[in-house]
Amino acid sequence: MSDISFKKETTSIELPSAVRLLIAALRSKVRLYSVLAGLLQVLIAAVAVFWLTSGIDSGWFALQKLELPVGLRSILLAVIIGGGTWLILRHVLVPMFSRIRDTDVALLLERHFPQFQDRLITIVEGTHGYPATGSVVSSMLQRTADQANSVAGNVQADDVFDFGPLMKRGVVSGMLLLSLVGCSVVRPGALERWWKAFVLCEETYHLRTTTLDFFVIAQPADRRVEFRSDADGRLHLHPRGSDLELEMVVPKGDSPAGKPWVIPERARVDVIRRDGTTSRTYVSATADNRFRFILTRLQEPVTIEILAGDYRTPQPLNIRTVTPPDIDTIELDCKYPDYTGWNQQMETLISVQGSEVALPLETEFRLRANSNKPLQSIRIVADSFELAGDRSSCTITPRDDQQIAFQDHGPLLSSDGMMVEALFRVTTSTRSEGPADEGANIDPPPDEDSAEGEDSESTALPISSNSSLRFFLHDEDDVTSATPESLRVRGIPDKPPVIATRTMGIGNSITRRAVIPMTGTIQDDYGLQSAGFQFLVDDETEWRPRPFRNVFPTGTAAYRLGEGDKSRPEQFSVQPLDLTEGQTLAVAVVAADGCTIPKPNTTRAEPIVFRIVSNEELLALLYSREINLRRRFEEVVQELQRVKDDLQFHEDVARRVEGDGANSESEDRIGLTTCATRCGNSLRRQSNELTAVAESFEEIVAQLINNAIPPQQLAEAMRTSIVQPLLAVTGEPMDTADRAVSEFRVAATSGKAASELVAVSIREVSFVIAELRGILENVRDMAEFHEALRDLKDILEEQQRILNETKREQINNLGF
Repeated sequence: MSDISFKKETTSIELPSAVRLLIAALRSKVRLYSVLAGLLQVLIAAVAVFWLTSGIDSGWFALQKLELPVGLRSILLAVIIGGGTWLILRHVLVPMFSRIRDTDVALLLERHFPQFQDRLITIVEGTHGYPATGSVVSSMLQRTADQANSVAGNVQADDVFDFGPLMKRGVVSGMLLLSLVGCSVVRPGALERWWKAFVLCEETYHLRTTTLDFFVIAQPADRRVEFRSDADGRLHLHPRGSDLELEMVVPKGDSPAGKPWVIPERARVDVIRRDGTTSRTYVSATADNRFRFILTRLQEPVTIEILAGDYRTPQPLNIRTVTPPDIDTIELDCKYPDYTGWNQQMETLISVQGSEVALPLETEFRLRANSNKPLQSIRIVADSFELAGDRSSCTITPRDDQQIAFQDHGPLLSSDGMMVEALFRVTTSTRSEGPADEGANIDPPPDEDSAEGEDSESTALPISSNSSLRFFLHDEDDVTSATPESLRVRGIPDKPPVIATRTMGIGNSITRRAVIPMTGTIQDDYGLQSAGFQFLVDDETEWRPRPFRNVFPTGTAAYRLGEGDKSRPEQFSVQPLDLTEGQTLAVAVVAADGCTIPKPNTTRAEPIVFRIVSNEELLALLYSREINLRRRFEEVVQELQRVKDDLQFHEDVARRVEGDGANSESEDRIGLTTCATRCGNSLRRQSNELTAVAESFEEIVAQLINNAIPPQQLAEAMRTSIVQPLLAVTGEPMDTADRAVSEFRVAATSGKAASELVAVSIREVSFVIAELRGILENVRDMAEFHEALRDLKDILEEQQRILNETKREQINNLGF
């Protein structure tokens, strides 16, 4: 079956003229009403946004004394632009340019004018066509159109609108506009401030009555350091561990409002630490309109916010602690004076440990100091000058009107700023040459002109002895060391030689044929140049030199007299002087070193004065000493005899204690212990006394030999019969006796049998006494010999006296 389609026929009707005019008028008035309502709504929204944002900004400023964050204001601006665009588009542009259909207008008219009774909407829809179903429908539609046309001629388009809401919007918008005008009158610049804040989004837009400039008072010298700009605000690098002194200054002049800046009574300082804790402090203004705030011993980074009047720091003050500049190591590359010999003997590169270094005077050294961080400049302050420099230059400034010869020194800092390098020389401000005895100059001093010529060619900076070099470091973080590093350079002057000598085997009374043995040492800190004897006879004023018997080794730091040839001890011979009895002789040892700055140092030991006597007078003096020694010797023998008697008495006590055993009396046991201790102490004292007596006899023997007292057999006999036996007794016999008594003491203390040990002790002490008595007889025999010599001397002196008196009598009798 084939598809059959039917096409219906349609016809349309034209709008009557009155209806057409009514619809057109109402359409234009609806568009105008909508546009006006939209504009008023946009105006109300704009003014509301102004007051809302201004209120938020004013509240924020009242609380925080800060502008709203730029980011927040940027977001608000984006919201305002977006919302305003939507409002204009939605309520102004869309109603203005949108098409209003006749059907919508007809429905609007039907709603407000019921007398149309749907005729208007019917004919409006009929204009779009209707089915041609017959003449009845057409006539009915025509009749409807006529009736609608007659009604349209009796109605007004304005009756459709209710102007009340529009008038309310106008009143509201007018009041809001008046508020803006009033605000601009009461608060001039409010609109401009809002424009800068929410449209231009400027950082600062409030007109403040107070502002502050910030500085850090850095040490040393109370330097005012400004904050540097940083991504997070203003930044200051502060040395860790030092006090932070923040200075806040109200600037002079007028504010942007044309009035002087207001000085607040106090400022609030908030310190925010790394862990988030905050400490708040209030500081008052000083007389010069400044605020001072101090953080003591700052160790960690902090952030500081300031509130003073209507001013608050827009960006926090960031304080970052850094390690202060410091010197890690100091090395000295030294060039010592040639006379010291240290350039070959000692290490020339010295690593300084501590804050002091000692160097010989006139030492030239190159200082190399390594810092803990890169430096941008440095100052080295000495007593007489100040040296300042950086990585490319160096300048010197004399102090206290002193003249400093200075040539091009070169930069003080290395290219990386980690090393300081400078050249110095240790010297004395005044070279004291002292009153030297002309006779003490063993060798002529070196040529001083040549030494001065060498000094004049040096480019090293002179620093006086015991002066300090103070280092003021300035690093790349703009931090200057508040406490300078200090290096005290102590100049070691070349000390004169030290002489420690004495005579040996000789007294102050000597014969004209005597030799004076000398023993001891001569020392110098760097090296001896020469040494020898000097002497004076009677009242002479000029010392006469005499070389040592042995060849003196030049350059040695320590010399022992007689060290060159052990078989030839050092001695001074008196016989070549051909002195007579009664004269005096002063002998001294002198030495000179090799110092060349400014000249050699010479030392003369304390002179030893001798008196020339005859052989008989010397023997008489020695005899007096011998008598004293014999008395001491006899006392030693007596003390040893008392020890023997004490031991013999307690021998019976020891046997009684052994016999009684545990029933022995405590007094007996205590007596044994006390006896043993007492005897042991006495033996040791007498042993020391015997040694001293033997040495004194040996001294007499040496004086006899050194004074050439005839016969020489007398001295040898005294040595073989007295000295050597005495030394032998003080050796093994005395030690054996002491050991025996010690064993007795140990046994008595521990309560053991001690009678046998007491007997042994008695036997050993008896042996020592017997030996000493034999030696004492020799001493007495020697004393008798000396007594005979003394008697002979007295006889000779008496004969000489008689002879002299006889001669005088004879002269008187002859009449002379």
